[in-house]
Amino acid sequence: MHDLHALLPGRSRQSVSGKRSSTGFTYRRPPFTRGEDEEIRRAAATKGATGISHILPHRTKWDITKRAQELGVTLFNSHELPLKILGEPLADAIRKRAREDGISVRALDAELGTGLYFTSCAALRAQRGSKPNMTAIRKAIEFFDAALIPGPEGTFTIDWKDE
Repeated sequence: MHDLHALLPGRSRQSVSGKRSSTGFTYRRPPFTRGEDEEIRRAAATKGATGISHILPHRTKWDITKRAQELGVTLFNSHELPLKILGEPLADAIRKRAREDGISVRALDAELGTGLYFTSCAALRAQRGSKPNMTAIRKAIEFFDAALIPGPEGTFTIDWKDE
């Protein structure tokens, strides 16, 4: 407090103290304990910062993320999970290509105007045994500048021209 007051010669002690308390500079977070570090290491592979914050409710997500970086631990990231196979080969191939190009499946649906076809509807159609939505498939094929090749027995494959 005294060092701070010396840096602000025109301010009273009360004004400096009041400003410190109103801005939150008076509270110091307690250091992480060995037990908390172990919890972070143990849960990092299966839970992200949000999941670990439920285990350690007195720590914020930001605190947990920073501590994991200090410990050299990589937290779970749901965006790095492998794509689920829907059972619809054309939709699966398009979703895989979108992931390779760095496009999320939801962003692909938004770009093509296909509702939520590649996000969730293709899986539902495959479960019901329905045929694929060829309008959405053709839009995606045009978007990726590929070609749809008819095969035997009414099947189709996608020719990615750049591969």
